[in-house]
Amino acid sequence: MPESALVIWADGPSSSPYEPDKALIRAWGYWVESTIGALSSGATISFLSLAALNADLNHPAYTLAWVNGDPVAENNGIYRKLGASGTGSWTRFADLPYSFIAATATADGEPSAIEAVTGIPVSSSAMIVLDILEENDASPVTVSFNGGDPLTIKSNTGNDIATGGLLAGMRVLGTIIGNTFRLITDQVDAAIVAEAEAAMTAAIAARNGAKEWANNNFGVPVSVPAGGDGSTTFSAKHWAEVALEGGTILRGYLFGGEISNNATDLTNDLDIAAGVAASDDTTPILMVWAAVTRQLDVAYGSGNGGRFDSAIADGVWHIFACSNGSATIIGMSQSVVPTSAPNYPSGYTKYRRIGSRNRISGAWRRVIQRGDRHMLLDPLPQNGGAAIGTTTTAALLGLTGIPTGIEVEALFEASFTSATVTSGALLSSPLINDAAVGASNAGTNVGHIQVASQYTAGSLRVRTNTSGQIRHRAAAAGNLYLAVHGWFDDRGAAVFKSASAAASGRGIGSAVLSADYPTLQDAITAAAGKRLIVEAGSYVVSSSLTGVDNIEIESNGPVTISTTADIAILDMTSKTNWMLRGMFRFVGDATPYTGYPGSLADSGQKGIKLSACDRYMIDGMIEFENINGSGLYAELSAGGWQHKGMIRGLRAKSCYHGIRYTNVAEYDEVSDFSIDNCAFAVRVESGNVMFVNGKMNFNSVCVSVQAGSNDAHGEFANCQMNHSEYAVDCLGLTFGEVFTGCIALGNQAGSGHGKIRIDNSVGVQWNGGQIGCDISLLNTSKVAIMNAYMRSGLMSAPSVSGASIFTAKNNVVDTGGLWTYNN
Repeated sequence: MPESALVIWADGPSSSPYEPDKALIRAWGYWVESTIGALSSGATISFLSLAALNADLNHPAYTLAWVNGDPVAENNGIYRKLGASGTGSWTRFADLPYSFIAATATADGEPSAIEAVTGIPVSSSAMIVLDILEENDASPVTVSFNGGDPLTIKSNTGNDIATGGLLAGMRVLGTIIGNTFRLITDQVDAAIVAEAEAAMTAAIAARNGAKEWANNNFGVPVSVPAGGDGSTTFSAKHWAEVALEGGTILRGYLFGGEISNNATDLTNDLDIAAGVAASDDTTPILMVWAAVTRQLDVAYGSGNGGRFDSAIADGVWHIFACSNGSATIIGMSQSVVPTSAPNYPSGYTKYRRIGSRNRISGAWRRVIQRGDRHMLLDPLPQNGGAAIGTTTTAALLGLTGIPTGIEVEALFEASFTSATVTSGALLSSPLINDAAVGASNAGTNVGHIQVASQYTAGSLRVRTNTSGQIRHRAAAAGNLYLAVHGWFDDRGAAVFKSASAAASGRGIGSAVLSADYPTLQDAITAAAGKRLIVEAGSYVVSSSLTGVDNIEIESNGPVTISTTADIAILDMTSKTNWMLRGMFRFVGDATPYTGYPGSLADSGQKGIKLSACDRYMIDGMIEFENINGSGLYAELSAGGWQHKGMIRGLRAKSCYHGIRYTNVAEYDEVSDFSIDNCAFAVRVESGNVMFVNGKMNFNSVCVSVQAGSNDAHGEFANCQMNHSEYAVDCLGLTFGEVFTGCIALGNQAGSGHGKIRIDNSVGVQWNGGQIGCDISLLNTSKVAIMNAYMRSGLMSAPSVSGASIFTAKNNVVDTGGLWTYNN
């Protein structure tokens, strides 16, 4: 491989920038072009040795092949076939694309002339982790990888390593640049190392003490000097968080470590590729390992034995990288927590699951792994290939061949048969709510049958629960046939492979991961000014999650946050410039809605509270359920009654109020919302709020507009208000409300007359749309209905009393002509 682009186009000192060598540019360009050409010309195959590759010429010209298990490191690489199938030869043209290479110093070298070996060839395109055996006794220091030419080890600033600058047991990280091995971090002498290690020990003790202090003395104020001329009071919890922030590596990091079936013993052995990973705990360490083979039929501690458990058995086995702080080993256990297994090595307190495999009928199921994707070499029909009966009632199905104990994205083919024409089936994750199958409900993902006795099929990817189960349900009784083809498993990797840590050592770039913090509140607090990624899953809170300014909160999957306390689950009071987006479900402890007038009450529980907020957006699938109060509660606009909020995608069910705007909360736009089975879908006691594209069905009251501070004078546009006791209920309005292009039909049971009731209110205007419910005006109300379509069979004659004024113009009745009450 030629020099890397990083070397060729290096900046050099500002006073004398480097001029790139055109010969090097040509060599690099030819290598890039040939690599692209080879990659686009054929499929890739893999061999464990160069000899095995050279013995197999039955491939067409330009076929790519990897050699990644040859004991001679230089033989490993990417090869290209020359000549037609059955003739020709293989030629090596590129290194294997590894970002990290593990190197081990050998006893053949000297303290200042290191000899090291690697499992794959080193190159300038990869970072190399090198273990140091002895303290260097001279300067400069050289290193030779796999018997190659010596490379001078340089510090990050380009200096030679000082005598004693490398200590026994150190692990250094560097790259090859020309004839040097340049360290990523500067060398340090023995005294500085000893001082740093002592400081680290003290920091760990301080951190642990701070954690204990926070646990036992939460909220106790501590006064410390601030700026030398005063004092500032912080809680003990603050100092615990400060201690926890320091020196933590990127949790979730994983590179390499792919698992494959061993060609010699397909029954019991697995090959694990070289890799680098962070341990799976709140204070992770980096673990590096070379490629190994592990045997399930041999207990760990004997040869290549890898079984931590006492006995071999069919079922799911999880493969772990484990560390005692200096050495890293690989082993297997049927538990997702391997440390209790009888063969687990003592002292290896750090571990990380790097994959999972199934043993079925006494042998490993053969799997092809490409990163997070695990493909079964042979599809696995479920239920022995026999039909799986399904009905209109949801049922769980455990998938054979899928890892359990963890959640994965199952990959399978599904076919559905039914005697009912146009029916379909829905296969979904047990982690989300069940829903009826059909185009107007949750839809289908195994098609619709168009001809009786035929079938439909689909390729699906559905997330399982930890029992390896999915949910199935059909629009009509029928039979399912499933074949599992594999699964996606992120193996706990919560970061992109190429991402770098933020200054605090956490998250993705400038983002913060909720998994890196003990609680959601800790994560929110740490993410001020950043993006917070909330891990998919369920969370329970007993006190409000308090927001911060300048934050972007995002989910990486379905998130459920529940409470039994009368609190605001997420309280964004007085917060400015923030965003909430993704899939969030806020759940209270109210009893499910049972119909008008319902069993719900307002005890102060809230899903999201907005108070004196400014410049914000809520966007996504934001759900509220069983809230003893308001799903979304908004009050007290900031900046002259201007919330300046954009809210989209709300869903509410079994809440006293789905949405409530009160106490001068104004100038928001709420769009694309859906609210059902609530006492009040939307209650408005403030002006200038725009509601657009809403669906409100099966509620006691769809829209309740009430008197309040600067009440009403907002608008509902393109909204449905159907099958409820009251489509619209207005009381005490002085500034009116506008309904444009809206639909109001039917009552709670879906038949008979719902109601539009206007009581002691003026300025209410209905323009366009459709009305099919009773209309009543009470106590000097003033209403205008214009250009609407009137459903005469769903409404009685309007009731106008108490000197109210009812103006109706240009309204069309469904029986033909203008409505009787046109003036």
